[in-house]
Amino acid sequence: MTLPPTVPSVSVTYARNGSSAKANALGMRPMQERAYERRGEQYLLIKSPPASGKSRALMFIALDKLANQGLKQAIIVVP
Repeated sequence: MTLPPTVPSVSVTYARNGSSAKANALGMRPMQERAYERRGEQYLLIKSPPASGKSRALMFIALDKLANQGLKQAIIVVP
């Protein structure tokens, strides 16, 4: 019996002091940077509060996969 693959995840909790809204030189918030560090993974689960930038993090990752990792197409599904 084969076990299902392990899916890397990025979980985020915030200090609620405004520091998570500050962007780096590429315009990424800290959570988005953490997700981007895992951009080489086949699957990635991002668990973060509403309006924290999950869709934008996925955009950064998809752009890297298209430009640098040989992917021809990226489909991002968000509710």
